[in-house]
Amino acid sequence: MAVYINECRFISFWRTLADNRRSDEQHKKETGYPPFIHNPCLIGNRYAHHGERRNSSGIWRTITEFLIQSRNDYDRFSYFTAFSTTIHCTNTKAKVKLFLNLTDVTETDIVFLMRLDKLSFSVFNTINTHQLITSGDAIMVGVSGGPDSIALVKILHTINVAKCLRLRFVVAHLNHQLRGKSAEEDAQFVRDFAAGLSLSCMVKEVDVRRIADQTKCSIEEAARTERYRFFLAAAREQGATLIALGHTADDNAETVLHRIVRGAGAVGLGGIPIKRPLAPDSPIQLIRPLLFTWRKEIVQYLQNERLGYRTDESNYETTYLRNKIRLNLIPLLEDQYNPNIKNTLNQLSRIFSENNEYLSSEAKKALKSATIKSDGERHVIDARFLGKQPKIIQHRVIQEVMNNLHIPLKEITYEHYTTILDGIAKAGRMCRFQLPGKLCIQYERHRLHFSKESPLKPDMPLLAEIPVRIPGTTLIGSLGQLSAEILEIQDISPDVFKKAKTKYEEILDLESITHPLSIRGRKNGDVISPLGVNGHKKLKELFIDKKIPVEERNAMPIVVMNGRPVWVVGVCIDNGVKVTADTKKILKLTFVPL
Repeated sequence: MAVYINECRFISFWRTLADNRRSDEQHKKETGYPPFIHNPCLIGNRYAHHGERRNSSGIWRTITEFLIQSRNDYDRFSYFTAFSTTIHCTNTKAKVKLFLNLTDVTETDIVFLMRLDKLSFSVFNTINTHQLITSGDAIMVGVSGGPDSIALVKILHTINVAKCLRLRFVVAHLNHQLRGKSAEEDAQFVRDFAAGLSLSCMVKEVDVRRIADQTKCSIEEAARTERYRFFLAAAREQGATLIALGHTADDNAETVLHRIVRGAGAVGLGGIPIKRPLAPDSPIQLIRPLLFTWRKEIVQYLQNERLGYRTDESNYETTYLRNKIRLNLIPLLEDQYNPNIKNTLNQLSRIFSENNEYLSSEAKKALKSATIKSDGERHVIDARFLGKQPKIIQHRVIQEVMNNLHIPLKEITYEHYTTILDGIAKAGRMCRFQLPGKLCIQYERHRLHFSKESPLKPDMPLLAEIPVRIPGTTLIGSLGQLSAEILEIQDISPDVFKKAKTKYEEILDLESITHPLSIRGRKNGDVISPLGVNGHKKLKELFIDKKIPVEERNAMPIVVMNGRPVWVVGVCIDNGVKVTADTKKILKLTFVPL
């Protein structure tokens, strides 16, 4: 039978509890905890060990005296405070015997349990329900010094000790340098708070205002970008797989309302996710354990725990739309329209979030079936297959592709999706769309090509005609380089070469070449006699036949002789320079792209 003295709350470790007193160094070495911050389960295990051969009533007296002393002589036992002494047993009969006469109890496996306060218990349930944390995790906690983040650290620390989760925490604070001395005081407050819990702390300073000016974005956006960049770098440095942030139910309500005012789709109205990858395919997860907790609960918790926190004065400036919504719009809605508006907004976000989860799953399946090519930089899908899907899935498939290409969805509007899908439905052979985030979408021959805008432009000088050094290496701007070698026919087997070559390698009959050779981009009217094909073909027709996207064609290097193409790199050579049985010397060309 296991006897549990439950509902005990440990402020810190009472060292004199055990029969054999141990030094601080021994304690830390054996338990992994600093002095006075003890795993309560270990106390019970030690008690059971030392009381194993004692009379059980003697153990009861010892525990009773200890609990009485811890209440009535707080000054003497200042390291430990216990509340309530409810004893839980494995069965009712044993429990009665414990209270009336402990001499019949034969087993003395006594375990002390720390009781979580109401808010910590609620957060612990959220963590379990949404599988946010597992035992042994390394967690980076983003801490501004405000009430939400301070409460988050304290609650996670309490849960870790109470549930013996062996979590490792690192506190991270970014000084945005927006509030002068006050910001420096915030940083020092966070350092001191982390030190008080014996936690590691990382602090970094970033001039957010300067970055906002350089990147032509708002201070809010720049601050958010720099925060997440810092969290990512810090998490990698510390080996953390989780980044915990202190967003609350109030934050979620404000976010949903903000997006309604600004304009958002179903994904945006899903609100703040409780868990998501820091970036697509990233092993580091962002978690928000306080997302179902109200700010008033947090403030009350901090008062109960007598914990201080910092206040950001800029949160009360109505210069920012977000602050206007929190300080003006939400109170107005609560006062005149719906006193439970924040609950309503949170409920709305949960409904959208559940719908989004299903639609995203269906979109991923559709994208997998529609994908023709995907290499991380480019995505090609079957437009006919896409057109057969419901409109909402068509939108979601495009969103999934954009996510894969790391295109920020907040810059893509409903009109963009409508324009793309309507354009595909009405288009003939080809149409092209340029979207924010340097995203280029092109419809051609029933295929939809997604790619980030190429830095190469049709009229850029790097595609101008450049003489080819034979033998030697020719630099072709930022495209790459072309190397040329002269070989004797006995030095190379054409048949073996053809089987092993890449698309960037070719061999030509040296004697059929008129010097000099040049390399350039395509020109209107270019024709070639493709190897193995009778007659000539315009390069435009060749590119269409080979299904080469338009945005790639202007950047394709072409080796020319007397102004006529003899090798379209990566596509084909001209019949007039092919290696034959009469070839004696070979020109080997190798293009090395950057």
